[in-house]
Amino acid sequence: MKKFLLLLLVAVVAVGLLSPAPAQAQRKNVTFLVNTATVPDTLHPTSVVVVTGSGTPKDADTVMTSWGAGRPLTNIGGDYWKTTLSFATGDTAVYKIRIGGGGWEKDLSDGDGAGGHRRVIVQSDSTLPLQFWNNQQTAQPQLWRPWTATADSFINVYFRVNMKAVQDDGLSGSFKWTAADKDSVAVRGDGKGGDLSWGTSTYLIQEQTPGDGGSQFTIPPGSFFSGRLRFRKSTVNVGDTINYKFLLGGDWGRDELGGKPNRIFTIPVGKQDTTLQWVWYNNTPPFARLNPDTCIVKFQVDLAKAINKGGYSVGDTVQMQSGFFGTGAVNGKTKNLIQVIGSKYQVIDTIVTKVGALLDYQYYTVKFGQSNREVYYNFSYNGPTASEAERRQFLVPSKNFTITDYDTSVTSARREPVFPSTRVLARKVRVTYTVDLRPALYQVVLHNDTLSAIQGTTNITKAVKDSIFKWGVWINGLAVGGWGNPNGSDWGFDLVNNPIKKMYDDGTHGDKVAHDSIYSMQVVCAPESTSVGTKGVVGQVFKFGIYGSDNEGGKGGYGNNHQENIVDTDTSYTIASDFGSINPKFYSQWNYDLHTPILTSVQSLPGVVREFALEQNYPNPFNPSTKIEFAIPFSAQVELRVYNILGQEVATLVNENLKVGRHAVTFDASRLASGVYLYKITAGSFISTKKMLLLK
Repeated sequence: MKKFLLLLLVAVVAVGLLSPAPAQAQRKNVTFLVNTATVPDTLHPTSVVVVTGSGTPKDADTVMTSWGAGRPLTNIGGDYWKTTLSFATGDTAVYKIRIGGGGWEKDLSDGDGAGGHRRVIVQSDSTLPLQFWNNQQTAQPQLWRPWTATADSFINVYFRVNMKAVQDDGLSGSFKWTAADKDSVAVRGDGKGGDLSWGTSTYLIQEQTPGDGGSQFTIPPGSFFSGRLRFRKSTVNVGDTINYKFLLGGDWGRDELGGKPNRIFTIPVGKQDTTLQWVWYNNTPPFARLNPDTCIVKFQVDLAKAINKGGYSVGDTVQMQSGFFGTGAVNGKTKNLIQVIGSKYQVIDTIVTKVGALLDYQYYTVKFGQSNREVYYNFSYNGPTASEAERRQFLVPSKNFTITDYDTSVTSARREPVFPSTRVLARKVRVTYTVDLRPALYQVVLHNDTLSAIQGTTNITKAVKDSIFKWGVWINGLAVGGWGNPNGSDWGFDLVNNPIKKMYDDGTHGDKVAHDSIYSMQVVCAPESTSVGTKGVVGQVFKFGIYGSDNEGGKGGYGNNHQENIVDTDTSYTIASDFGSINPKFYSQWNYDLHTPILTSVQSLPGVVREFALEQNYPNPFNPSTKIEFAIPFSAQVELRVYNILGQEVATLVNENLKVGRHAVTFDASRLASGVYLYKITAGSFISTKKMLLLK
């Protein structure tokens, strides 16, 4: 019996040893793909996006057991994020997508009893379908899409733009945002058989922050605008480039990226639905700056030029607004100016800003309840925000200082303001527009610069200098047809075929002297807005371009146009301009105050030089140009300037370091009045002055 029991025990043990151990649950990898195009915040590739929740049984990935910090996702491009978690076969993962330390998405409607959360039962290694962060006020399906489903013959593309900077700038800004514009944010571009078109605006929808999470996002409700556009699969190929841009309204004129390349995206592999990562409108982010200093600022301004140009009348309200682009604690802080004496006005304001940093400000007039911003462009601006170049800037020196804007020079940052007049014309006026094309020639020939075409195809370089006057110049703008008028098309190569905007230097179309480099054209402006080339108001906007391209601005950016007021006391009026006066710092060879060349090319002459000398000009008297020769016995900084009989400088002919030798320059006085002029040379310790006579 004992032997039998012993054998039975051995057998039992053996059976136990040979039986397999209980199986361990196999692990499965689940990849989560998330799209954050619907998050009402300015997410970037370094932002924190996590997946977090709970799981059963307990051997689920630990990030699914706490509803806590969760597992960060990695940005894989644009709005797309990815992470992989490990689960046991049969696990149920209940989770949500979370942004940063808050940012819980809204509940979903098909969580299969998961309490509004997302839910997945793990069976195998898998990649879950793309999931969008749910920003809807009501529960949405787990695999909700932010666009309406369409037939498979189309690619769905989600466009998104952030308008925060435009909204902040409001009525005073470049795009003049109003509350009504929330229904006017649109996109245009290459359609290729789909919804997108350069000729028609497709309007986007203003997004709203979820009702229970508004405070957790840094961008307030309504800054993002988005919408789905379709592209027909049969008319596009994978890798095709699509150009597009955003705008306000149904017509050109308030479109972003003025003078910059369009936005682009490519048709994705597989022609799959996609989202385009959000962008700032006009690539302009809201400006944020710490402003710790309370400053007392006196603003002094001379309105003489504004009065003379018809943009201001004594009795109108004139304002100063400050703090734009975050340079003050209050964006657009407003104070009315008070007349001091004659055309001089001033106001003292308390502004919270920053000592040692720039303060942005601007002048406005208010008449009949309508505010009009001054016409101003900062020719020295080199910051990242294009529209900020339209503001005045002043470096804050202390907590108590004065800003004086009295200068009459058109190139000075402290120049007197001028304002557009929105008054309706009193009568029909035949307006002659003229432009002197010589600044373009001087800049290209003497400075070897390029006038780049922002739109159109014609860059003006030294290689084509002989064609500048042969090609001629065209004018565009509201003054002569409007930015969207079929008879006055937008800037582009086709403008050369538009006779309405062509200017002439042949004695016709209002041109007084043929072949004198001054081009002219005429347009009838009337109180009614039905006549070609008029909005029916005194203030007019326009721009010039050689051979029809938009190449006048030099390196000037958006908003850099000519603005003039028509004087309608008679039935005819002439508006005379110099080419490039919208960016005089770029056109360094031209004096826009005196309408004359600044620097003339210095010509080296043969001969041995042993002493300084300034020769009499030849010919003398002269009309309109004369040659001036001088000699220097060693290398020196040479200045040769021309003055009128009152001692006022009218031209700088030389201002550079020259080598030893004899030199000559040509002085062009075609825009000066007849009379006696003085020319003075300064080279080292040598100073000499001589007279010359201009007779016309």
